[in-house]
Amino acid sequence: MEKIYRTAIYLRLSRDENQKESVSISNQRNMLMSFLESRNDLQFSAEYSDDGYSGYNFERPQFQKMIEDVKKGEIDCIVVKDFSRLGRNFQKTEEYLQRIFPELKVRFISVGNFYDSNREPTASERLANPIINLMNEYHVMETSQKIRNVLEHYRNSGKFIGNHTVYGYVIKNKHLEVDAEASETVRKIFNMKIDGMSNQAIATYLNDIGVSSPLEYKIENGVSVTGTHFRNGEKALWSSVSVRRVLENPIYIGTLIQGKTTSLSYRDRRRFKKDPSELIAFENSHEAIIPETTFLIVQDLLSRDTCSGKNLDRVHVFSGFAYCHNCGKPLYHRHSAKQDAYLECHNKECHHKGTVKEKILLNAVFETLKKHMEVVLNYSKPIEKSDFVKNIDFTNEEIKMLENQVQQITESLEKLSLQKENGIISEQDYTEMYDFYNAKIRKIENESEEIRCQKIRLLKCADEIRNQYEKYFSATELNRSMLVTFIEKIEVFSKTKIKIYFRYEDIFNTGGEISGS
Repeated sequence: MEKIYRTAIYLRLSRDENQKESVSISNQRNMLMSFLESRNDLQFSAEYSDDGYSGYNFERPQFQKMIEDVKKGEIDCIVVKDFSRLGRNFQKTEEYLQRIFPELKVRFISVGNFYDSNREPTASERLANPIINLMNEYHVMETSQKIRNVLEHYRNSGKFIGNHTVYGYVIKNKHLEVDAEASETVRKIFNMKIDGMSNQAIATYLNDIGVSSPLEYKIENGVSVTGTHFRNGEKALWSSVSVRRVLENPIYIGTLIQGKTTSLSYRDRRRFKKDPSELIAFENSHEAIIPETTFLIVQDLLSRDTCSGKNLDRVHVFSGFAYCHNCGKPLYHRHSAKQDAYLECHNKECHHKGTVKEKILLNAVFETLKKHMEVVLNYSKPIEKSDFVKNIDFTNEEIKMLENQVQQITESLEKLSLQKENGIISEQDYTEMYDFYNAKIRKIENESEEIRCQKIRLLKCADEIRNQYEKYFSATELNRSMLVTFIEKIEVFSKTKIKIYFRYEDIFNTGGEISGS
């Protein structure tokens, strides 16, 4: 009596094949079911389908489940459309065909390749089948390289290539557009940081008022987040880490940096971080949510040694900005119910410790800052003579020089064309020189565009900074956000002498270091 095999059909489709109807899941299913109907010895028992999985990787969920069912004795025959559905990894595919399937005593049939493990292969089949499997792996290698090339092209043209966008943006036609709801939270996070809140305090505040974390926001908007440990209704919350990720990401000033990780090859899918020098940053690739000046201030704050006081969610107003002039160490805030608050040096080796009353320092810094702001806002002359404007003038000169170079090369091309027409140079020489000159023009035009972007950025920064001066000019006392926006450093010499270093000296030319006593 002929044995009846309990047969499983195995279907697989990788992401790069989903546009090909010939290998679609439904096409594979129809083909295999028709094949089973034509065979009396094969009885359909189960279907296993891995949709969206590469053939190179054999750790596919449904494939592994099928192998487990084979081991349990529930399946004793596997049928696939062709060898490529089993896999595109030459070594692993041959291992399953030559060792694993025979050890499991499971019959394997590849319909498209006319392969049946119950039948002794011919000499030509013994030669052809490994070659077919080798070519199947070559397809993976070729596809991998094509995908790399396409992604590289998109990166180099400033297009967003991620599957999921960064919190605060949505993807439309491979470009980022501002998400109205999430972008407001991003602005709030930057403002809270400038106001002196710690990353953890910001996270706690956002969780308390019910703002969804970036991961939770994706889930709410229907984005698949497989691979996370947030399961069974557990909600993803804001943390100090997720807040810091927002604060450090230059995407919020319109700068796109992609391709931060790479794999060694299609054979080794482990991801490795690229060296920062290999990364390409595209400025102004999309609408900014945060002004560049604000972003740079926050990066400065993240690099400083600041901490909030006990049971406080904010750092002290001078934390990370006031230093002892003698030893260069930061001053620490000391306060008690019986005494006035002080800022003092805790360096035991410092013999001329800078110590000052908090109230005196607050008043001195505020008054000096107000005078500085008045100079900036009431006089246009300083900015006209500043090094900052000289830099803008220099960019104008560079652009003009590059435009002249393009004009000279264009004239050379015209002469070259006349020389070819008059037979002075050959067609081959003309083509080589034409390509050479055109390559130079493209390079110059790219340099010119970069300089124009730099000029726009400089002018935009100047406007942003002036807006900050106007915003704080009506302030009646010094606060943390005001200090970090305009002051780089405060040196304390003694109880009666301090020195203040302002930000943006190169823009407004207000006299460099300003001292107060």
